[in-house]
Amino acid sequence: MKDIYMGVIVPFSILLPIFIALFKWKILPQGGKILFIYLLISGIVNFAATIIGKVYHKNNLPLVHILTILEVIVLLQFYKKVLGHQHKTLVYNLTAIIFIIVCIGNAIFFQSIYTYCSYTRSIAAIIIMMLSINYFAKTTAEFVHGKIKYGTIFYFNIGIFLYYSGAFMLFLFSNFTLVEIKSQDDFFVIWGLHASLVLIMHLLFSIGLVLCKK
Repeated sequence: MKDIYMGVIVPFSILLPIFIALFKWKILPQGGKILFIYLLISGIVNFAATIIGKVYHKNNLPLVHILTILEVIVLLQFYKKVLGHQHKTLVYNLTAIIFIIVCIGNAIFFQSIYTYCSYTRSIAAIIIMMLSINYFAKTTAEFVHGKIKYGTIFYFNIGIFLYYSGAFMLFLFSNFTLVEIKSQDDFFVIWGLHASLVLIMHLLFSIGLVLCKK
C-alpha cells in the first residue's frame, strides 16, 4: 500500500491539475499558464527519474539538480507576474543567475550531481517561501481595502507555500536521513510526509484551476 501511495497515487496526482489547466487553457490567467509549465517540467523530470531509477537502475539524482534550477526559474517568473513586479525584471533575473551559479558551484565543490542536492534544494525553498510570503502580504493589504479575492492564484500560492515550507527541513537534512535511517518503515514515514505535501500541493492547484473563470 505504501508503494502504491508513493509510487503511483502521488506521482500521477500531477495529471489532475495538468488536465484541468488544459481544459481551461483559454481562460487561464498568465500566472496559471506559467504554473502549468512548472507542472509540466516537474512531471516530465520525475517521470524520467522514475524510468532511470526503477527500470534501468541508474543514479537519477542529476535530474534533481536540473529540476531544482528549473523550478526556481519558473516560479520566479510566476511570482514576478502575480506580484506585479514587471518593473523588477532585473532583480528577478539576477536572482535566477546567482542561484544557477550557486547550483553549479555546489555540484562541483560540495554535492556531486550523483548526490542529493540538499543545500540548493533548501536555498530554493527559502527563495520560494519568501516570494510566497510576499504574496500573502500583498493579499493582506488588499483585505484591508476590501479587495481580496480567494481565487485561482490564491490557491496556487497556498499550495506552493505549504509544500516548500513543509519540505524545507526534509531538503536540509535529507542526506543525513538517507545515511542514518536503517528501518524501511522510518524511511516511508519521512518520505511519505514529503509525498503527502506534494499531493496536497497538486490538490490545491486543482482547486485553484477549477475556480478559474473567464
